[in-house]
Amino acid sequence: MRLQTAIDRVSLERADEIIRLTGGYADIIEVGTSLIKDFGLAGSVKILKEKYPEQCILADIKTCDEGEYEFREAYKAGCDIPTVMGFASVSTLKACQKVALEYEKEYMIDLLEVTEEKLKVLKKEFSDAIFCVHLPSDDQGKNLKELVVHMCSQLDGIKKIAVAGGVTLDTIEIMKRAGADIVIVGAAIARAEDITAAVKEFAKMLRR
Repeated sequence: MRLQTAIDRVSLERADEIIRLTGGYADIIEVGTSLIKDFGLAGSVKILKEKYPEQCILADIKTCDEGEYEFREAYKAGCDIPTVMGFASVSTLKACQKVALEYEKEYMIDLLEVTEEKLKVLKKEFSDAIFCVHLPSDDQGKNLKELVVHMCSQLDGIKKIAVAGGVTLDTIEIMKRAGADIVIVGAAIARAEDITAAVKEFAKMLRR
């Protein structure tokens, strides 16, 4: 399993500090949507990737349209994994997939508000993607366990499944049993009093 640390709603200086404090224990560092909106790809992803070139960087750009342009710009900025919303049109998703193949990089499909019918299409057409089971942050972690169990059962055959939305140490075992490949942790690491201790504990739990 891979550990993804999400960094959002902070200054670029604080984001830099959080990455430094994770000390390489996070397999993926997520440059969150708010950071990208506040500072742009060049002012966030590009700067952080240049400072931490060996770190896998996910850019949570949440593409809904203009798939080819947005994915190309994200990869050019140095990101390793950009995100596209699963409710986007199939044409947009195919454009994103095309650019990912061109750059020989991973990409993530966010399943927020994706219907079961659309999920069938995604599984058929985009099985090479990372599928992210996403509980909205506004839900504050409520019903995460139920969502993960249900969605992972629907994703049979998908090799790479990520889970996001209020993940804590107490829910790691559920993620493992459900078959998650990537566990995305936000506040429990990025806003912890001791970030290094927190990320080490999550990494230990995932690799146990």
